[in-house]
Order: sequence, then structure tokens, then C-alpha cells
Amino acid sequence: MPFPPLRWSLLLALVCLLVPDLAPAADAKRKRAKTATARHLVKLPGGESLRRDAAASFQRMATAARSEGIWLWVTSGYRTRKEQRLLYERYRKGLGPKAARPGRSNHQRGLAVDVVVGDEESPTYRWLAANACRHGFRRTVPSEPWHWEYRPRTTRAPPPDTDCLGQPRPVEEPRTASKDLS
Repeated sequence: MPFPPLRWSLLLALVCLLVPDLAPAADAKRKRAKTATARHLVKLPGGESLRRDAAASFQRMATAARSEGIWLWVTSGYRTRKEQRLLYERYRKGLGPKAARPGRSNHQRGLAVDVVVGDEESPTYRWLAANACRHGFRRTVPSEPWHWEYRPRTTRAPPPDTDCLGQPRPVEEPRTASKDLS
């Protein structure tokens, strides 16, 4: 004899009461994963974030650039999966610039920055091209002069007295106290 609908409803209610709710556990796991990611991120001046090691290196690079009159302005750093998905969808619809598929962007790992550079002839771009490798950053997307990624293990530092492009670095004169020779 089949169960009448009322008995099915009662059985379903009983199962719901006895079986722990799995949805909150999944939400808690996602929240912990997001918190773990957030713990490893550091805010840069201007509000964008990077992974702790990438942020420290970027800050050193920005300080070195500033000492030579170059300001590195970050327009995009860490992105959530949702942010990356929205950018990718806009790109696919022809409504935005090129964007990597979600899960494939180093922005999601907190390792990529987009920097205001102008074009490849601008002083900012030329400075980055000549110096970023010293700080573990390199340009990885040929069509995007603004996109730089922190890859210290695979980015080689240049030989002494040369820049990242292999050009001789300007020799700095040693700073000494001036002496009065009169």
C-alpha cells in the first residue's frame, strides 16, 4: 500500500529535523576560505589589495620609482571570483577590455596589478620595463602594458650595472660631504 501524501509530508518533516542542515556548514566553509584569503591580503595606498609578499615588493618598487620622480598608481589589484566573472562576462559581450576567465587570473590570487602607465613610451612604463624585474614583477600580457604580475621565482634579476632590459644603468656619483678647499 503506497504512503498517502500526509505521511510523506510527516516523514519529510521528521528527516529535516533529524538530519543536520548542511547548507550552513557549506556557507561557513566558504566564509572561512574567504577569510583565509583576506588574511593574506594587504591594502596598498589607493585602496587596492595584493597578497602580502606581492604588496611588500610592490611597495618597495613604488618607493624606488618615487625616488626617481615616477608615481605608480594601481587601478586594479586583488579581485574576487565574482568580480573576475563580471569582468569576463563584459569582455565576452564586447562591453569591456580583455579579461581572463574566472579562476585563471592572477588578480584573483592577489599577484597582479594594473598600473596607470599611459603608453609604452611614457616615463612610467619605461621605468617599469627597466626596473620591475628587480622587484619580482614582469609584464605578462603583451597587449596590456598596464598589467604586471608578481612572479619572483621566474623573474630573473638583471646582471649588476644593467637594468631589466639589459641596458647599462646610470652610474650614481658617490655622495660625499663637500670640503672647502680654500
